[in-house]
Amino acid sequence: MAFRSHVVRGFDVSSLSNRLMFGLIAITGVAGVTVWISGGDIAALWAPVQTFLVWALVRELDPDHDSTALFAGLVAGLWILAGFDVGGTLPAIGLLMAARVVVNTTGRRPLVWDLAALGVFAAVISFTAAGWVAGFGLAIAIYIDNRMAQKHTTAGALTAALAALGASAIASLSQVFPQQMPDISQLLVLMIGVLALVAVVREPEPPTSLVDSRRKTPISQDRLHAGRGLIGVLVFGAAFLAGSDAAAMGPTVIALTLVLISNEIERIRRRR
Repeated sequence: MAFRSHVVRGFDVSSLSNRLMFGLIAITGVAGVTVWISGGDIAALWAPVQTFLVWALVRELDPDHDSTALFAGLVAGLWILAGFDVGGTLPAIGLLMAARVVVNTTGRRPLVWDLAALGVFAAVISFTAAGWVAGFGLAIAIYIDNRMAQKHTTAGALTAALAALGASAIASLSQVFPQQMPDISQLLVLMIGVLALVAVVREPEPPTSLVDSRRKTPISQDRLHAGRGLIGVLVFGAAFLAGSDAAAMGPTVIALTLVLISNEIERIRRRR
């Protein structure tokens, strides 16, 4: 039986944006190997992975502008090549899937096995603080998708609840929650909080991009707004729990900033 999924998508090689993304991954990959061979940190080898994940996240949050995603991906790659820490690959995938589920750029509701896989993944990645934020956020995303759909399903509500419980249980067993107030970088966390607030209250311009399904309907403005707001809140939560390591959220914070700037530029362009 052929594999089917309504949350996983393939790559359209005819798309210029996708081809440029593959080129960007190749460049950051070669650069990462060069840095490592030259005596740098082995973490530089993850530069192409982070480049792709940040690119894919921004494609969900700013579907009308390919350049935003490409630039954000480049920044993410350079961030690692420069030796800075990142929040982790699994949490980044969790944020990506949370955005995709809420914004629903595929144009299709998750299948039962999609929900099962997302629920398990939300729990599995929660063995770190950033992983718990992403896993719990994925549970929230499943719930939001279920509530925003024209037809609510018991499977969606149940998966969201079990994913939230599973993520929190794994986090508790892994003792990821701080026993005292984290030693946070107040100015940085405050800036991320303001960014999250803007993502929540600032409505995006109506998107013109179409969903992937055969219906070819425009992406929902309400879903796009909800997706941006959710990612903003999750990034703020992850930065707060990270304490003094909040700078590791840098690539995601920069990506969200670029998304919001892109929205304001589009707003000005349409008002002319």
